[in-house]
Amino acid sequence: MGSLKGATTHLLDMMTPVAGPALVFYLEGGPQKILVDTGVGGPEGVVRALSGVGLRPEDIDTVILTHLHFDHADNVGLFPQARFILQKKEWEYAKSPLPIQRSLYNPQTVEELEHLDLILVEDGFEVADGVEVILVPGHTKGQQAIVVNTKKGKYVLAGDLLYCWLNIYPGISEYTDMMGNRIACTPQPDHAFYPPGIHTDLSDWYDSVWKVLSFAGSRRRIVPGHEPGLVGRILPEE
Repeated sequence: MGSLKGATTHLLDMMTPVAGPALVFYLEGGPQKILVDTGVGGPEGVVRALSGVGLRPEDIDTVILTHLHFDHADNVGLFPQARFILQKKEWEYAKSPLPIQRSLYNPQTVEELEHLDLILVEDGFEVADGVEVILVPGHTKGQQAIVVNTKKGKYVLAGDLLYCWLNIYPGISEYTDMMGNRIACTPQPDHAFYPPGIHTDLSDWYDSVWKVLSFAGSRRRIVPGHEPGLVGRILPEE
């Protein structure tokens, strides 16, 4: 599922604009109806995406928020009946972020969550059978990734720890963005992973990407948070 278009930044080519999606994921296959993140902007995009899989916002039982940046946590009020899963460290950081990152956190979202069924968790919390959240700081203090057991192995929804394929495969020299633009980028084949443009701690980030890879077992099963090529795709693919 995808919500509204936005702008993403690759650390290496920071002056090159790239139009990318703010991805929202629906996890199916279990008794719970689980949504990962709530998109950016108004609710229209999320409502439309849910209807595409035969659901309404009130059908969602659980919302997992990878972190509380505005492009992942707008529209929380659209799900007043759901429980919200968030890392305790992210909740604490969102209330007092670094000054340079204050604009990334919407105080209204924090206020709304205070009146919703918010569950603050720590590393390794089991959301449902086959669905676990792990703490992967770096992009934010409390970023979490979602480990999902599938018939083809464990997939990890990495949120903004990894924005797109460029961060997972740094040897890429060309990238197609949300608008279909083919954009040249600077390949970095000597790097196993390459950081996105926003983080609170790069040392934490490097530790976290290896942690994600250890859970996924393969970078093919790591799902980045803003990759245009993932819009509308169902994972794992047949």
